[in-house]
Amino acid sequence: MKRLWVISVLLCAVWCAAAQDELLRATMYIHGLGSEEEVQEWMIEQLEGLRPVSVNAPGKKARLILSDYQLASLEDYRGRSGDILSYEELALVDGFGREAVEALKPFLSLWSPRAAGSIDTVKTHGDWLLRATEKNIGTKVKLTGRGFQAAAAVRTESWRSLKGAFRTAHAELNYRKWTLTLGDYNARYGQGLAHWSGFTMSSLSTPEAFIRRSAGISPQWSFSGPSHRGGALEYGSRGMSAAVFADIDGFIGTHVGKLWRYGQIGVSLMTGGSDRPTVSVDGRMNFKGVDFAGEAASKNGAGAVQGAAGVNAGALRLVFQGRAVPSRFSGRKNGEFGLAAGASWKSEKWRQLSGRSGFGSSVPAHSAYITADMSLLPIRAVDTDRRQIRIYADWKWQTSDTISLQTHFTGRYRNYEPGRSDLRTDVHFASGPWLANCRLEGVYCETPGFLGYLEGGYKDDTLVGYLRLGAFSTGGWSSRIYCYERDAPGSFNVPAYYGNGISASFYGYWKVSFGPGLQGKAPRAARLQGKATRTASLRGKVCLRAACTWKPSSPPAPSLRLQLHLAL
Repeated sequence: MKRLWVISVLLCAVWCAAAQDELLRATMYIHGLGSEEEVQEWMIEQLEGLRPVSVNAPGKKARLILSDYQLASLEDYRGRSGDILSYEELALVDGFGREAVEALKPFLSLWSPRAAGSIDTVKTHGDWLLRATEKNIGTKVKLTGRGFQAAAAVRTESWRSLKGAFRTAHAELNYRKWTLTLGDYNARYGQGLAHWSGFTMSSLSTPEAFIRRSAGISPQWSFSGPSHRGGALEYGSRGMSAAVFADIDGFIGTHVGKLWRYGQIGVSLMTGGSDRPTVSVDGRMNFKGVDFAGEAASKNGAGAVQGAAGVNAGALRLVFQGRAVPSRFSGRKNGEFGLAAGASWKSEKWRQLSGRSGFGSSVPAHSAYITADMSLLPIRAVDTDRRQIRIYADWKWQTSDTISLQTHFTGRYRNYEPGRSDLRTDVHFASGPWLANCRLEGVYCETPGFLGYLEGGYKDDTLVGYLRLGAFSTGGWSSRIYCYERDAPGSFNVPAYYGNGISASFYGYWKVSFGPGLQGKAPRAARLQGKATRTASLRGKVCLRAACTWKPSSPPAPSLRLQLHLAL
């Protein structure tokens, strides 16, 4: 009976199905991640609901998707050449490039405050999201206007009780060069030594991850609980920035920074409870294709240092990183010391993708990267220290305008537990609105493990649907395989497959719009530049994910997630 119910849900889901591929791709680019399995929930939520940022009038929100160097480069370019009028022109600005523009395009706009007729009659924007699963229900509400933002996220742990349901809420007020944030927020500065909300020292995957992007203070709109609950005040003017922040747990901090054309420098002072203050100095610089970044911090007499350098030589990029992080900063019992190196290469030949038009419809014919991260974890009163090395390697080949091949290898080797090797190959097919994916993956950690799936889908501007069928076989938890599952934003999920079994899932959404939106029939180029008067409109999306996993030793495990998102 349960199996019939699951099959019925899968068939009905076709009527409720544009996937979050753009959101995921932008998240991976911003944080320098090599695969979907490395994406964390807070990274998705950082971009979720973010309205497009104008490259001709970037505000505070631009720091969530653009680096400080990109912002300084935009200011310099506009001062010399005027506003940016096309994405092709943006790709020529120092610090961007075709790949960056393609990844960030859904979150960028060409609106200009100096463009004739660029009047926005919509002063307030609203977002409402409702998500329901077989176990709980959650909702998010956000109201954004000129100079303010207010939002809240609530999720119940049970359909029958509201106990412990409250999660996060915040209010943000902007007045000229001042920003006041009250409620729940994240604080991320420097390279994460002194403080980084949710930060943990981890191995590096892609060369782009060697240097972190600091977003400063950013409000939190999350189901996962607050990082800081209190208040923050920021000031920014002519390349200078200053912030003070505190939370109800006694954490207090301040940061002062200076930004110029080729780099930035900042100083932080933070303290919490009875702990002595933490002082840090961080900086970044880009000069003639060479990137430098680092941070030095001191706490209770202990010092921590982390630095990285990247060299761009045409299609080749080399990066290096070193770190000495005592336990007071790393969270590990006796700290961590490490060295890392990486290289990436992109072919100068680009391929035009089938079924797509406009800028951003081409990709490098070949691209590859390899990184190695070696770390030492001292253990006192033990003769042998813990040592670890992680290796990441990836190769992408766009064989034609419709087919691409990607092979990814991850190796983790330790002297205190069994090593782990993971080899994965993906084949992607895309022709017009039709897509197909195939994955084969093998893992060895004490025992071997295998996973594979076939996926077919349809994607256009209003309707998307993906159906996936897979099978897996592993020797146990040590050889588990993490496999990204398409899911509605706000309920991001990367499950671990172990044991033996088969799985099936469907994900899709249907997007509709109500109201006039842009008045008149202005051409698309004019709308992208804001040269059309906007009126109120309502946009809605209905997302559905239905899945089921069968194992010989247990009954079928169905799951159902439904999400409604309305934006005014």
